[in-house]
Amino acid sequence: MNTLTPYLFFNGKCAEALDFYCAVFEGKIGDKQLYSEAPQAFEGADPNWVMHATFECDLFTLMMSDGTRAQTDKGVAFSLEMNDRAKQKMIFDRLAEEGEVVMPLEDTFWGAHFGQVADKYGFRWMLHCSDS
Repeated sequence: MNTLTPYLFFNGKCAEALDFYCAVFEGKIGDKQLYSEAPQAFEGADPNWVMHATFECDLFTLMMSDGTRAQTDKGVAFSLEMNDRAKQKMIFDRLAEEGEVVMPLEDTFWGAHFGQVADKYGFRWMLHCSDS
């Protein structure tokens, strides 16, 4: 199944936002990883910031991050989880037309085939594929 999940960026306030949303929506943190826990360095990232987290409640799921200091977007991205690499590549390539590849499609340390692209309107898309 393919799913689209909002991915929010908080520029250093992700842990605070996670606690806030847990209280407001009576939800829980599904996953949380700091930049310091990643096996590679990320330009502009504070090691104590949240690299990736999920927030889950009975209404919805959000993915969240502090991002990096190098980011210039509006603090939101679309995270599309897929199960077909050929379709992932087709969509990625179409989004990249007149856009900008942020991270090319590649296998990652977290087990997904992943890439990021900003489309021609400036919206960022994060394409995850678990199919090999």
